[in-house]
Amino acid sequence: MQLEGEVRKVYYGSFDKILDGFPFEKRTKRPPSNPLNAMISFGNSLLYTMILSEIYRTHLDPRIGYLHESNKRSFSLNLDIAEVFKPIIVDKVIFSLINKGQLDEKHFIKDIGFSHLTEKGMEIFVRAFEEKLNTTIK
Repeated sequence: MQLEGEVRKVYYGSFDKILDGFPFEKRTKRPPSNPLNAMISFGNSLLYTMILSEIYRTHLDPRIGYLHESNKRSFSLNLDIAEVFKPIIVDKVIFSLINKGQLDEKHFIKDIGFSHLTEKGMEIFVRAFEEKLNTTIK
């Protein structure tokens, strides 16, 4: 887990090179401190929910995870599975929305120490997220 955390720091450090106009100082979650962290948190929560609904369609027990087994949440398998898909779904949606100018500063509510998407921003994000999920890769 420590190695995975270190790799994730290096990965997030590259976001400033990929994205223009959305600085990424560090990953903050509760609450997200800037628009980029708000998008990551929102996208991850969508992914966790979508994966959990897919787990329910199987005989797998969503309470049994491996990476997040020490987590105090009732479900952890969806968190484990999401680790694989965050970069190829959530992060790609974020990169696309920002680099194409579909989301900008006006789509965020910012206050001292936190930031979150507006209703219009969430709508744009969810639409792009669903489009990404409906993409077939050959």
